[in-house]
Amino acid sequence: MSKSRFTKIVLSNNYSPLLLAAAVVLMTITAAPAQQIRVKDVASVTGLEDVQLLGYGLVVGLSGTGDRNQTIFTEQTIVNMLKNMGIELPEKHIRVRNVAAVMVTGHLTPFRRKGTRIDVTVSSMGDATSLEGGTLILTPIQGPDGKIYASAQGPLATGGYDLRDRGLTHIKKNHVTVGRITNGAIVQNEYKFNILDGSNLSLSLHAPDFTSAVSMAQAINIQYGVANLAKALDPATVELNMELAGDAASAAEFISRVENMTFEPSSQARVVINERTGTIVAGGTVRISQVAVTHGGVKVEVVNLPEVIQPRPFSLGRTEVVPNPSMIVEEKDAEMVVLDGNTTVSELAQALNSLGVTPRDIIAILQAIKEAGALHANLIVL
Repeated sequence: MSKSRFTKIVLSNNYSPLLLAAAVVLMTITAAPAQQIRVKDVASVTGLEDVQLLGYGLVVGLSGTGDRNQTIFTEQTIVNMLKNMGIELPEKHIRVRNVAAVMVTGHLTPFRRKGTRIDVTVSSMGDATSLEGGTLILTPIQGPDGKIYASAQGPLATGGYDLRDRGLTHIKKNHVTVGRITNGAIVQNEYKFNILDGSNLSLSLHAPDFTSAVSMAQAINIQYGVANLAKALDPATVELNMELAGDAASAAEFISRVENMTFEPSSQARVVINERTGTIVAGGTVRISQVAVTHGGVKVEVVNLPEVIQPRPFSLGRTEVVPNPSMIVEEKDAEMVVLDGNTTVSELAQALNSLGVTPRDIIAILQAIKEAGALHANLIVL
């Protein structure tokens, strides 16, 4: 008698077939031949990191939705700004609700030249209720080294609204205390990168993996036609020796040629589960050993069938509605599916889907299979 795989499932509830198809289709990924991926899609040149920018400023032009009087730093900022403009004003006379103190953040990507523009995000710091319709006044933004790299200014786009009518009605859409200014910052100083000055360059893998690093190095050497041009140093780094290229190409041309080469990456088998939404995503390389699964299918339903009690004739009683709860316990028959061969998660999903098993039941089954040591993958629960 040959060995076979079987799964025993007991249905518990009835769900919409459309919901089942939409949720289970995410995990029915069949094993496909490995694809060739470009180097630039999974790795980048080491040292070309983004620079995070941060600044403090004011948003003006709000329609009474700015910071209140108890936000002291907003008043102090207004006084200091007016003083720099030659206007002296006592702090006790500051009663402005059209101004909000904000933090301005952004990213300076590599090789951004002086005079180019970048996007910035503006977030309220105080108790302003909305930044809708506001304009950020000139705000310098600096990097981690304290150097000012850009200056931001312009009208905000919040993508929503917050309407209030004297506290009686309140209609709100999206998050209106955060706005964005597209191309709102001008680069004032360039971030210097020296990684292209030397002969040795390196690539950093976005997902470190020994097999992927070795495969990338071998593919670069074969496609470039030069031995030892690329060498895997660790799971995340592949070193490139530009001197061995043997041509007069510049560093930019050399990197462009290398990053457009293709190779076959490797990845760890994973099953990602989101219990809140019932979403399951699994790769085609996930394997399941022989295992028997029995999933409970007891359905308990409490229903309330209220009764109406009438008073006696010519009495002073009243008609009353008395609750009459009752419990219904239903246990459905078990159904069995036989899976032969080297079972994958996609095959298991198709079998369970044919039985009408709900996505949340599939999540519970996969978690139990993992605990039994039969799921050969990393199970990630979000």
